[in-house]
Amino acid sequence: MSINAQVKSHRLDDPVAVCGDRLYSICSQHGLFTDPPDGHVPGEMWGVWAHPIKLLDGFWFGVSDARSAEPMWLTQAERCGVHPTHVEFEYCVGPLRVTRRDFVPDAIEGMIVTLTLRAGQPFEGVFHALFRSDLRPAWLGEQAGLRDGRDRAAVDLARGCCLFTDEENPWLCAVGTDVAPLTATADDSWAIAATQGQGATAHLTYAVRLDAQASEWTIRFAIVGSASALADPAGAPARLLERHTALLASKQAQCQAILEVSQITTPDDPLNQAIAWSKLINQMFVRDVPGVGRGLGAGLPEYPWWFSIDVGYAALPMLQNGQFELVRDALRFLKTQSERHNADEPGRVIHELSSTGVVFNKGNMVEVPIFTRAVHQYWLWSGDDAFLAEMYPFCKTSLLDYALGQHDPDGDLCPSGRSVVETVEMHAGFEAIDVAAYTSEALGRLADMARAVGDLSLADVLAEKSARLSQQIRREWWLEDEGLFADVRASHDEVERVLGDLKRCIAEQDWLSLDQQRAVEAARRLFAPGFARHARARRDVDLPWLLRHWVVLCPLETGIATPEQAARVLARLQSAEFSNAWGMYLHPERHDVMSINTGLLALSAARYGHADEALSVIAKLVRAFGYRTPGAVSEALPDAWCFLQLWSNVGLVAPVVECFLGIQPRAAEHTLFIRPRLPAAWSWAEVKRLRVGEACFDIRVERDAMGYRVNVAGDDGWRVVL
Repeated sequence: MSINAQVKSHRLDDPVAVCGDRLYSICSQHGLFTDPPDGHVPGEMWGVWAHPIKLLDGFWFGVSDARSAEPMWLTQAERCGVHPTHVEFEYCVGPLRVTRRDFVPDAIEGMIVTLTLRAGQPFEGVFHALFRSDLRPAWLGEQAGLRDGRDRAAVDLARGCCLFTDEENPWLCAVGTDVAPLTATADDSWAIAATQGQGATAHLTYAVRLDAQASEWTIRFAIVGSASALADPAGAPARLLERHTALLASKQAQCQAILEVSQITTPDDPLNQAIAWSKLINQMFVRDVPGVGRGLGAGLPEYPWWFSIDVGYAALPMLQNGQFELVRDALRFLKTQSERHNADEPGRVIHELSSTGVVFNKGNMVEVPIFTRAVHQYWLWSGDDAFLAEMYPFCKTSLLDYALGQHDPDGDLCPSGRSVVETVEMHAGFEAIDVAAYTSEALGRLADMARAVGDLSLADVLAEKSARLSQQIRREWWLEDEGLFADVRASHDEVERVLGDLKRCIAEQDWLSLDQQRAVEAARRLFAPGFARHARARRDVDLPWLLRHWVVLCPLETGIATPEQAARVLARLQSAEFSNAWGMYLHPERHDVMSINTGLLALSAARYGHADEALSVIAKLVRAFGYRTPGAVSEALPDAWCFLQLWSNVGLVAPVVECFLGIQPRAAEHTLFIRPRLPAAWSWAEVKRLRVGEACFDIRVERDAMGYRVNVAGDDGWRVVL
């Protein structure tokens, strides 16, 4: 499949990343390493990271000619291009054209930076390279016993390398080149702009001569680092440089293999490009940290480590993109870490695990059903019965013993606990609509899993519970006069008690980082209309409270709402009250637009047959594609928060595959259901080499006068239900 390099020539202060599974680098699209003041580690989230440690604050390059010893630093790129295997920056400095290429291989804590100088006239001068270390632990490292020491820089002119070490730890970073330097010094005064931390600086220079016989000059730098001691660290860069050609070819082959599987093509080429790039972006989130494990990070720069909720939402589009192994490994990793860190609460699914091995949040209730759903989705697409048997006991314990056994005191099948919405009132222990809807869905999925593993006596019980909770949501959470589902259910007395105790709730959950007074005032304001609504109701019975958070769409996402309810909810959520030109607000009073709720709105509309409405929402996501970072959709639209986000592909991929093409597999049974519903603007759509189980299908859907014509290839031995 052809994929276009994504290039920007404006707003180059925006960030960009180049990633492998062991190391990544974040800088601006000018190629500069700034220190954004905020972040989990304030001022440190950019730079070169090999988790669980940071290696470099950054590196800078410049040239000086024979008339001046002062370098002209490469600070203003003309354009930045993101390619499947690397990132390129293009500069014009004096008479020179300079191209910089950053490349990070997989399975190696190293990267290679290649610079090529060209001139239309003879040039003789000096090339300057500056490297600033900051060997320090990732977030929460102190809780893991990691204490940052001062860095030291040592230069070896004979070997053309510099070695950074931490005086209190075995951490190190080595930098070397394939060109012999003129000089190599450790000199902090050469820093372009001061960076914080306890790093050290090395400055290297190289002779450059360009003339008619040599109109191009190239130099490669290898950066290698480790949190543990290396044998012959000074020789590590040279060894990496020797493997450059082979490693680049391997990365190219990997990217091509990713692109060739599940090739989705529609009449909308910008959407096609966004979907294709989403597969490559997914691969960039693999974090393999020695001593901790391998899984999928959530977002860069702020969330490079592991989250259950992000994997839970991203699992379906990743499976539809053919990335089975990434989903399998991520789910297995989260299960293992949950069992390890929540041994006193069996079945609780962790929320956030730092790359230093520290759990910051032991788990929100919403992650229990979301995890079970992701396991079931993986099984439906992969047909991996062994993995299902491995995960089923944990899902069963998680949903039945932890969620419903310990956190459903009134026995209404809706666990009390934290929502995906991270506001104090949605984390105050109420029954929340997202938890309720996902629990109903998960009960039905667990019933299907129970049948597959032979736990037949439980399957019917689970199915009945799922149906009962769905009916309860349709009846007791629905507000007919509003045309929306309530956010929470609680008694009048419970709401008053919780509102009176919100400051304690905030103190117990300091990770919410809330301004206490504002959070309390906001919560009280959101509940005020409900007090008026329920003024004459009994104070000791559960009542629906509308707060208008985005999770009111969850009964649509899970297929629980009636068609009539869904139509009313969709109409309101797409109105100016809830949406703007970029997507859906997190809340009408909070005009942040996120890729996840906007994507789920598109998926919800598509699942209820509103294909044209779904496509209009998808178009908003596509509009944000590449707006901030080439090749990606930001976490918040169009250009805020994490510039790479794992779950941003939900609304790009899932509505097209599941709803427009109508593809729903049961791989273990060699069965494929295809029931298309194209938007009016499309007369066709197709996917080639769609991965389902061990098979690959080519599926093309075309609209004709009689309805739809579906052509399927690769279905030998499979039952295709149209």
